[in-house]
Parts: sequence; C-alpha cells; structure tokens
Amino acid sequence: MNCSFYQVDVFTKIPFGGNPLAVVFDSEGLTDQNMQYIAKEMNLSETTFVLPPGNLPVDFLVRIFTPEKELPFAGHPTLGTAHILRDTGKVLSGDYTIKLALKAGVVTVREMEKENHLFMDQLLPVFQPPLDCSEEIGKALGISTDGIYSSSRPVQIVSTGLPILVVPITSLQVLEKISVDTLRLSRLLTSLGTDLLYAFTSQTFDPDATIHSRAFAPKLGIPEDPATGSAAGAAGAYLSSNKLISKETCGNIFIEQGHMIGRPSSLFVCIKQNEDEIKSIRVGGESVTLIKGEISI
Repeated sequence: MNCSFYQVDVFTKIPFGGNPLAVVFDSEGLTDQNMQYIAKEMNLSETTFVLPPGNLPVDFLVRIFTPEKELPFAGHPTLGTAHILRDTGKVLSGDYTIKLALKAGVVTVREMEKENHLFMDQLLPVFQPPLDCSEEIGKALGISTDGIYSSSRPVQIVSTGLPILVVPITSLQVLEKISVDTLRLSRLLTSLGTDLLYAFTSQTFDPDATIHSRAFAPKLGIPEDPATGSAAGAAGAYLSSNKLISKETCGNIFIEQGHMIGRPSSLFVCIKQNEDEIKSIRVGGESVTLIKGEISI
C-alpha cells in the first residue's frame, strides 16, 4: 500500500528551523507496528498518522508516534498536523476551529490574533510537589548543582497532558554547558514517572523572549527536542504558579528553544487566569511545509 506524507517545520516561519514533523495520510490500512516502523524510519521526534473520525464529532483522528513509542498527546505534532490539514485544503483556513481526536482526548486548534499562528488548547495544569533531586539532575546533565535553582524556582513535575520535569537553570551559559548522560537521565526520569526533562533560564537571546529552554527525552528516542509544545504549556503554568512572571505577561509568554542545536524555534503561550487560578492554556506558533512524498510498504 502507498501512503502520502508531508514534512513540516513547526514553531518557525523559516525552513530548516523549528521542530520537524512527518504527517502521514492514507493510514487506514496501517497496523500499530507499521506506524511504529514508519516513525522509526522517519527518525524525527514525532510522526503523526491522520485517520477518519469515525463516529467522533471531530475533523480527524490523529495518532502520534516517536521513534520508540506512541504518545497520547504532544504539542508540535498537533499544531503541525493542523497546519498541513489547512495547507492541503482538508479543513478550512481562517478562523475555522479544527477538532482533532488524540489518545488523550479531543484537542481544538484555531488561528488567533496573529495570522498563520495556530494555537491549541491544552489541559489545565496538574502540579506535583517540588522535588529535592538537584544533585541527581546535575549529574545527569553534566552541570554543577550550583547551576540549578531549588528554592524560589523549584524543580517540579507539571502536566498539561504529559508530565514534564521542569528544571530552572541559573543562566544561558549553564544551559549551554549541558552534556547529557543518557543512561543516567533515563534512569532518573523513569524513577520520577516522566519521559522528558525541560530545562529553562530567564536569560534569553531575544530581549522580547520570556525564557530560553532545552528539552531532553532519551527514553522516547529524542536526544534533544528543538521545540516542545506540550512542555511549553507546562512551563507557562509553572511560571505563573510560582509567580515568576506578572499577570500581564501570562497572556503573552514567548519561549525560545532549539538555538543550541541549530534549529531556532519560537513558541507562544497564552494563559488566562481568574485571580490566581489558571482557567485556560493555549500554545501556538507558526509552521512551514517543506517536503511532500509517498511511502510504499
């Protein structure tokens, strides 16, 4: 059988930036193992498979695979798939709200104030208690524990669909020095019940950016992720909950990522609050289509 596919760079408006994604159509005849093999062959952080909605009140059903396993939810695959659906005319453009059924539930994607910037709704955040594991994290990242905050900026697992280990770093210089011990980090993440470590600092290259981040998910076959939409929502919730940004900034959080691996990315987070309670989280950005092809299996 033949499946058409597209490759799209997400969280960028420039080709070869952002986070690359493969979007596979004509997937109805593929088995779970076929999908896993294709994702491994693509060798990107994620590959999505677009399927008919069946009886669900959505536009399409979407399955997301890393090279190692299927995910219930992920950020850049959701936005990149929505971009391709619009780009190929499979859904309407403009202010049309796209509904996608993922394993984690139905996700809506829409264009907001900025043209060509698609935003997805994420689940309300779930916060785990702060962790006391800076020494183990430092060893896994190859940096001194002095480079990791622990009091005013706690190490904490936050989820807006996927649990993310959020690690506050003191500076861009320390963030750049990170050299991951893959085995040690994998063991640490397994012990904590998460697949991804998200390190960030308030020092940025762009003066308009809120934070600069790096994301590592060796258990998923992703040594470093250039742009992580699921973690961006969790990071925005973390910044808001720990009062590291003002209430005004919560509606327009700008995250830099990917610069240190040559794929600069721009992610935007919009958090709406009622007093100190988070009521909604949206994550978005731009995408650019790069490749069209066909898979024969």
